[in-house]
Order: sequence, then C-alpha cells, then structure tokens
Amino acid sequence: AWASIDPKVGFDCSGFITYVFTHFNIRVPRSSIDFTDVGKTVPLDNAKRGDIILFTGTNPMETNIGHMGMIVSNDQDGLHFIHATSGKAMAVTITKMSDQYKKRFIRISRIFPQNE
Repeated sequence: AWASIDPKVGFDCSGFITYVFTHFNIRVPRSSIDFTDVGKTVPLDNAKRGDIILFTGTNPMETNIGHMGMIVSNDQDGLHFIHATSGKAMAVTITKMSDQYKKRFIRISRIFPQNE
C-alpha cells in the first residue's frame, strides 16, 4: 500500500491526504516531503480542522518531512489529527498530539482558504 491513494488497497500518510484534497478538487503534492513549502504556516495553537500537520519520520536523524496528517480538532481536549499509520493495520486513525509527536513536529500548513 506504499504510495497508494486507493482506499480499497490502503493509504500511506500522504496518500490519505491526497485522497481527501482530491475529493474537494484541491491539488496537493503526492509526497509528504513535497509539502515542505506548501500552504501557509500557522502557529500550532491556531491549528484548525482541515489544516495539515507535518512531522519528521520515525528516524531521529532525518529532519525532512516524513509523516503528515490532518487536524480534526484543537480545543480544551488537546489537538487531534487523522492520519494513515504504517502500522500492522495500515489503518486511518485519529491520534492525540503526544510528546512523541511533538518531538517530530515540523509545522502546520493551511491549505483550505476558508480556514483563514
């Protein structure tokens, strides 16, 4: 399912994002590293549903974008994002921002103009 954008096959993290944005007729890069300069960077505290959250990959030596998700909520319960995991289930899941993810956090990218 690597680099898949087919929900029947399963997604990788950027494939899931591409699938969502294609549904809204918004063209976005296919690869997570290509999101380095895409969209407007907004502070983590200002992240809104629909914004993209970008992380490094799991290798601590890599500083490039290696994982991504989409914000689903950012409120008193904390920040939650939906993403395709590369774990055993290859599933799309909602995750709360944890210290583990905070260490890997790169930036929030705002692509949907209505979030302004």
